[in-house]
Amino acid sequence: MGKIIKIKNNDIENTLLEVSRQYLVGNLKRPQKLDFIKDTNLEIGITNYYQYSTEVAHFHTEAVEYQYMLSGWTKYLDVETGIEYEFKKGDFFCIEKNTIYAQKSKANTRILFIKSPSINDKNVVEVNDEILSWYKNKLKTVRKDYDNEVNMPKANSLKPAVAVAILNDSKERILMLKRADSGNWTLPGGTLELNENLTDCAIREVKEETGLNIKILDIIGTYTNPNIRTEYSDGEVRREFTIVYYGISTDNVVKIDEESTEYKWIKFEDVKNYPIATSQIRRIFDVIDFLKTGKKNMR
Repeated sequence: MGKIIKIKNNDIENTLLEVSRQYLVGNLKRPQKLDFIKDTNLEIGITNYYQYSTEVAHFHTEAVEYQYMLSGWTKYLDVETGIEYEFKKGDFFCIEKNTIYAQKSKANTRILFIKSPSINDKNVVEVNDEILSWYKNKLKTVRKDYDNEVNMPKANSLKPAVAVAILNDSKERILMLKRADSGNWTLPGGTLELNENLTDCAIREVKEETGLNIKILDIIGTYTNPNIRTEYSDGEVRREFTIVYYGISTDNVVKIDEESTEYKWIKFEDVKNYPIATSQIRRIFDVIDFLKTGKKNMR
């Protein structure tokens, strides 16, 4: 008599916090962190790239690989033809046997893989300088902002985010960052993580992006227009959901991270002269209004 075998989601997720690849099915010789289902015909598992990662160039003599993109962005290079293939969330692809390929993946890419049969037939190949250079050329996210535009892409993501208005001592200039992914200027901030509240998120994001330690004093407004969207080159199209806070810092030295290329304390009246998304301009005007009248904007 047959039976139904279950591997719990929590067990998979907890394991993937410790390892980058977990097999769920297969004829595996090496011990696995998580119990798996024994099968000589198939290997099934999940690869989770928490940071930018590469796979050594190789091929399989007998097995065929099938892969489904759960999230993120990856590129494969056919070593023999030089053709590059790009895959994003929702894509499914097959790698036939004897295909020699190299792979690189953006941080936070997750792939469900199936290999048939479950045998150890991986053959690593040496690569030339051109492929080594290809590995070093990391996948860089490009961002495009939309504001109530005709034919803008459909939103497929909603992530709570924060931004913080930080002023200089005279309250005549506001701290702005030039984004590496779009070239536009923006308030410091970022997206909420599972283990934190919004104000903790604001404090953490500002620290990561600017090196400044801040204290949140007030909320300036909420921004949740479904027709304000941000498209990323990994396929994500995120609709607006941002809380803007008013914060102060006693630190003097700004140290930006890799998400920005530049920072400036910009006069309010000069902000519109910089490359900036219309949604950011709207928030800056609301900051000015808040400082003058105390009015909070709830959109």
